[in-house]
This record gives sequence, C-alpha cells and structure tokens, in this order.
Amino acid sequence: MLVTMSDDRRQHWEQVHGTKPVDGVSWWQEPDDVWLDLVEDLGLANGARVADVGCGASMLVDALVDAGRYRVVGVDIAESAIERVRDRVGEHPALRLVAADVRTLRLPEPVDAWHDRAVFHFLVSEADRAAYRDSLAACLGPGGHAVVATFAADGPESCSGLPVQRYDGEALVAALGFAPADAVRIERRVHRTPWGSEQPFTVVVVRRPSS
Repeated sequence: MLVTMSDDRRQHWEQVHGTKPVDGVSWWQEPDDVWLDLVEDLGLANGARVADVGCGASMLVDALVDAGRYRVVGVDIAESAIERVRDRVGEHPALRLVAADVRTLRLPEPVDAWHDRAVFHFLVSEADRAAYRDSLAACLGPGGHAVVATFAADGPESCSGLPVQRYDGEALVAALGFAPADAVRIERRVHRTPWGSEQPFTVVVVRRPSS
C-alpha cells in the first residue's frame, strides 16, 4: 500500500490528539482565553458560515456555536480531535464537523470566514502552502475574510515535534496569496501555554475581493 505524506501527517496528529489530554498540548486555551474576538470583530451577518480549520479539540468551536449567530464548520485532519469536539458539543444544527486535510479541503458551499490558528505555520514546503492557498480560494466566498495566526518571526522553531515556518505580518499576508491592500488587520499576540511559557504569534486578517 502506498503511504502518502497526508497519511504520515494524519497519523502524527491522531497520535497527538488520541493520547494527550485536551489541555496537555501547548496550544490549549481555556474557554475564557480563546481568541473569539478575531471572528466577532468581522461584524458578520447572522447565519454567516465560519470554518475553523485545524480546530483540534479547541474550545473556539464551542464559543462560535454558543454565540448563536454562525453556522460553524470545524475541520481537523485527526478524527480523534473531531470526536472530542463532537462528544463535548453534541449534535447541533449550527455545527458540522469534518475530518479532512486542509491541503485538499473542499466544502459544499463557500464560507464567509476562514479561521486558522496555528495550521499554516506547519506547512514548511512551498507545495504544501500552494495546496493550502488552493483550498482557501475554493472555500472562501467573495468578500469573505481569512483570519490566520502563525508563530511570529521570533516564535518557536518547532511545535509538537514538527518544524514550523515563522512569519511577520507582511510575509504572512504574501504567503497566503493576498496583496498588501487586502490586509485589514495585522497584529502580534502572545499565547501563554498551559505550563506558563509564552509563544508570540503573528495574526493577520485579510479580505478576499468581492469580484
């Protein structure tokens, strides 16, 4: 049987999410600490579609559902992560959970917002980044916003045993395939891990042109 890079990546994240407690990973945020404001500040209409790619077992999905204004799609490569969210949130008419590789992700209808906290920085090859851009272009509707957070230029060089690509704001906007004029927000945030260390992030919000 042919083993692909996607298989290797999936096995890695199944191991992480299937064996560690939800709060035993560096990226965990307590419910009151999730960066929900990055989506809320977009001013989306009621019923807007929001995709959280690489959602893991994050509490952000819960927060988006609890907001009561969004139709949420949680996407992760690890089925074990998806099951943890499903067990916690349960069946909900505003939530769809999808086990998929973001590099090949296609959704049945476009989303109004694409949220990615700490997936893009794991794509260290240009081929993987190009595949991600294709997925983003296929899934994000005209006029939609992408909210993407990666390790900052002075952030960690690896995470969960994998190398990462670090970015400043301008470099991240360009790597996502957007023009400088498409950026509506660029900022630095510091995440405190469950064991107290600090990780600087670059956050960008870009808007896809309406036409």
